[in-house]
Amino acid sequence: MPKKTKREKIIAEYRRKLLVVSARPQKMEMTREPLSVPSTSGYVPTFTLTQSVSKNESHEVLSLDPQEFLAIKKDLIRTLGLTGLILIGQIIIWRVIG
Repeated sequence: MPKKTKREKIIAEYRRKLLVVSARPQKMEMTREPLSVPSTSGYVPTFTLTQSVSKNESHEVLSLDPQEFLAIKKDLIRTLGLTGLILIGQIIIWRVIG
């Protein structure tokens, strides 16, 4: 298996960071409010949850060269064609011998 290039390692690191950021639960704040219900004890604690969005988080945009995608596409098409030829050759050999 070929070694990864530095660019591929950087892309993989960004993907891992993105998964961590997207999997992070949103922060919740708990506040106490008195409940206005007539009762003998006078105070019944209740909790409400409010969502706060952190303004410190920044997301980096990763741009990739379209030529890389074309090279990968070309390589995959060649691999698919070669695999197809090998399978057809095996079927022909199996018919002749078997």
